[in-house]
Amino acid sequence: MARYLSNINLTGNQLQNALLHPTGTAPTALGAGQVYFNTGNSSLYVYDGSSWINVSGDISEVIAGSGLSGGGTSGSVTLNIGQGDGITVSANSIAVNAAASQFNFASGVLTISTGAIGPDELENTTVTAGSYGSSTLIPTFTVDADGRLTAAGTAAISTTLTLAADTGTGNGVSIGNDTLTIAGTANEIATSLSGDTITISLPDDVTIGNNLIVSGNLTVSGTTTTVNTETINLADNIITLNSNYAGSSPFENAGIEVERGTADDNVSLVWNESTNRWTFTNDGTNFNNILLASEVQSTVTDREYKVSIGNGVDTSYTVTHNLATRDVIVHLFDNSTYDTVYADVVRTTTNTLTVSFASAPALNDIRVLVTKIG
Repeated sequence: MARYLSNINLTGNQLQNALLHPTGTAPTALGAGQVYFNTGNSSLYVYDGSSWINVSGDISEVIAGSGLSGGGTSGSVTLNIGQGDGITVSANSIAVNAAASQFNFASGVLTISTGAIGPDELENTTVTAGSYGSSTLIPTFTVDADGRLTAAGTAAISTTLTLAADTGTGNGVSIGNDTLTIAGTANEIATSLSGDTITISLPDDVTIGNNLIVSGNLTVSGTTTTVNTETINLADNIITLNSNYAGSSPFENAGIEVERGTADDNVSLVWNESTNRWTFTNDGTNFNNILLASEVQSTVTDREYKVSIGNGVDTSYTVTHNLATRDVIVHLFDNSTYDTVYADVVRTTTNTLTVSFASAPALNDIRVLVTKIG
């Protein structure tokens, strides 16, 4: 299809026998003022820059009905509410005027004159005019389907209320024949009555049947705390033991013990106050110290020895390791190539080795590693 990339000016000539883009769906909006005819609902649409507006219509004339005047068949049409002595219309209100002996409606206010409503307007009922109800009487009313009061009376208020609680007695106040009982729940809430006072409290031994959430601090002052749960979740990252001790010479050991039932003795991790050491037992009887990192390092160092040998002349060397045993493992490697090398090794004494070579190694070319066993 041919496309025009510039505007077409007909200079006053007619566009005859043209169709305004008939289509069943809205075309792509190109800009405000675009027009198309919807063949689905036979309506003409104009795009206003943001949405398609239906501009079709078939009103040919506006006729003023009862109480109205004006109307027309073209251009702007105005309808006026009928005016006169009875109705006054202004920009913001409508006023209805009538004889003062009946009613007056002006500026949105309806005023009914005294005596204007007679017996023919409101039907009489059997209700006796007067006030109903008091401090001891409740007013009662009957209303029919038209909203009229057809009966009015009073009902007496009972003044007796009997009070009862889990324990105690009281004089109470009687209202009717019902008894108000405030009862506690077993092992959770206790109630007692004295005179006209009901006291609600916790019993000496409390059992919570479901969950208990404490939003503040919880202090337990007894001698034993038993937690019979499978899982304990603590937000605190430090558990303090012997928290009630405030002196300068602690003497009570503290730790964690694991109950093993009848299978074996319990095991535990304990801080020993007499030695100032962490200790543990795997059999319930014999306790072993937990070594510090520095102590572990010292122990490992006492079990190892290393030295470089070789002078380019000698073929036999004495290595003094001072590990006090012949139960040692000896490894040799070349300090230049880092290859493992083999030589004759004799555990001469519990503290020395003799290492012999077929030819003299270069200066410090052989590394000797000695490890104590046991």
